[in-house]
Amino acid sequence: MLVSSISRFNAVNTMNNITAESIQASNTLGNTINNTHTFGGEHDLSMLNKMDNKLGLDLLTNKLLFKMAYLQEKMASKHQQNNEIKKSLNVLA
Repeated sequence: MLVSSISRFNAVNTMNNITAESIQASNTLGNTINNTHTFGGEHDLSMLNKMDNKLGLDLLTNKLLFKMAYLQEKMASKHQQNNEIKKSLNVLA
């Protein structure tokens, strides 16, 4: 029970960290778009494109990691419930 609780807490912690990273990447992307005039106009659009691609990949990576952590937490929760049911059945027997 302790191991499954620890794995659930780790999964929830990972989900929270990934959510914070996604928010940070979104904010950076928004700030980059809002401050396009600071990049020198048309000449530096390639740099803007590189930043856009990198931040887009960061968001996709965070989304995938969040889904994996969510499924890990869900699986640990189900495993913990199954162990509790088995313990209650053993007590009744």
